[in-house]
Amino acid sequence: MRLSITLAAAAFAGTLGVTAPAAAQTLSDGDYEQCSVYDREGKFKGYDSVCLERKRTALARLRDRQARYNPPAPAYSSAYCPYTANLGAGYITTWWSNGRIPPVSTAYDAPVDGRPCIPNPIYIRKGVP
Repeated sequence: MRLSITLAAAAFAGTLGVTAPAAAQTLSDGDYEQCSVYDREGKFKGYDSVCLERKRTALARLRDRQARYNPPAPAYSSAYCPYTANLGAGYITTWWSNGRIPPVSTAYDAPVDGRPCIPNPIYIRKGVP
């Protein structure tokens, strides 16, 4: 009996927004207003849990999408390609594991998750006559 009263009180407090979960704290006041439920007399009754969950899901998708499409940090911007990248000539193409298309460049420092770099090839020549 005591457990059911405690659970009912916790559920009621959650509908009033007294204790909002961490994900709910990212919702704005406008989101809560859109999910508000009123009775016929216009008195506030609480929040629609399905509406709030949809808004949290949309925010989570947005965060995931932003994290997925951020390109790697340009460590070699305006720097020469390292010797390990095709003897300094760099790779002609790269593939990013986050699914985004890399920027157009003449050379990259790695074939996977490569960053643009300036080709600086090392020529191996036979002895000078």
